[in-house]
Amino acid sequence: MLELATEDYGSVTHLFRAEHVGAEVAGMVLAGNSQGKVFVSAQDEDQVAFIYDNGFCVLAGSIPNPEFARACLQWLYDYRHQDFFILYPSHDCWLPILEEAKSAITQKVRRVAFQLDREKFEALRSDPHLPADIRVTPINAALMRKVEATVYPWMGGTWRSAVAFEERGIGVCASTDEGVVSLCYSVFVSHGSYAIDILTIEKFRRFGLARAVAQMFVAECIQRGVQPTWDCYESNLSSMRLAQALGFRRTREFLVYSWNRQER
Repeated sequence: MLELATEDYGSVTHLFRAEHVGAEVAGMVLAGNSQGKVFVSAQDEDQVAFIYDNGFCVLAGSIPNPEFARACLQWLYDYRHQDFFILYPSHDCWLPILEEAKSAITQKVRRVAFQLDREKFEALRSDPHLPADIRVTPINAALMRKVEATVYPWMGGTWRSAVAFEERGIGVCASTDEGVVSLCYSVFVSHGSYAIDILTIEKFRRFGLARAVAQMFVAECIQRGVQPTWDCYESNLSSMRLAQALGFRRTREFLVYSWNRQER
């Protein structure tokens, strides 16, 4: 597998379309918004591609290459800068190959995708009733750096820089005098789609903070004329309930491969 230089990313854009699984991850990297990497096969470099972005990755191409798939998996297992990955096969044709090549601790799991029904969102929208000491505000570059340094270190690796996030992303957080306690932000931005990531620290759960920040995030997307998107594991019932409570409707299911490093 060969890593492409940034200026050569255009050679693989034809492999990714909006309807393909993982298209948002790929689009984020190909647009230069992330710190991601792009790899191709030495044999058929314009037919398959592997895109990596901070643990999220995509195998693309409608004609799978078994050798390339095995090389990509091995690279992920060996890459010491991450302790997990979620691998999106853009086409189902990759699934039998990945099933055969994966390690024993790599799991095939189902994710559920949602799409916003704007009319339903407006009908369900309500003023949040939050504790008096909670402030809900947009996330700028300075707040992103603060979040990275405190409650969510992973966030800093999802964008090329905090400044790039402020210029191109959307984020909302809930804070107390102690710092940020809940957040919703665009983890991937691609072709007008803003993929949602949400976190609330344990101590502040069950206060309605996730709904409050997510609702403000969706409202900002609508104001800007962009599309918020949501997907999660089918086992994450709380995430699915929140999506539906905000007016998102379930649109499709797809399979991914999930792995976490097990240190000895």
